[in-house]
Amino acid sequence: MDRDAFGAGVEPGGLHSRHEIKILICYVLIAAGVPMPRNDVLDIICGNGMANFFDTSAAIDELVELDNLREREDDTLAVTEVGSHAAETLADLLPYTIRERASKAAVQLLARRRSEQENHVKTLKTEAGVTVTCTVGDEEAPLLSFTLLVADDRQAALVREQFLEDPLLLYQSVIAILTGGARFEANDRIVIDLK
Repeated sequence: MDRDAFGAGVEPGGLHSRHEIKILICYVLIAAGVPMPRNDVLDIICGNGMANFFDTSAAIDELVELDNLREREDDTLAVTEVGSHAAETLADLLPYTIRERASKAAVQLLARRRSEQENHVKTLKTEAGVTVTCTVGDEEAPLLSFTLLVADDRQAALVREQFLEDPLLLYQSVIAILTGGARFEANDRIVIDLK
């Protein structure tokens, strides 16, 4: 069978060896520091072009069979002591850039998941468009909550993504604007001082 069919989605410098992919999977879970759902591990590795989906999925199954990973009752994967030791010992076999991308992607994904748990976005279709309500913090005692009317679902999804990317930045910006920490510059730019 054509190797290119199985290499689809793997960026140059990505991994094709099942052995290296297994090390990377354990490395990602170690970098995350917490058990992660299988789909999140696949998103980190395959979504960033580090390895092929089918090879990565098969490698996860093999790691579970070999007791390097444990699939928990809540459907998350946790690296075992054996898997952790093997990954730490063999991590140098992975290219440095792959290790760095994997660590960064794991931290970013965990931050995003935390943001989604701590902040909320609700959408509602109306005759005038779609209302998007964004809440920073607990919905019962929010730090900030606002509602926007946008034209359609596509714009609502964009607002949701941008809000959840960094809700704290939005909160800090609104506070700065309301307390005098913002100004207009000559070219109609708003400058916000977040000190």
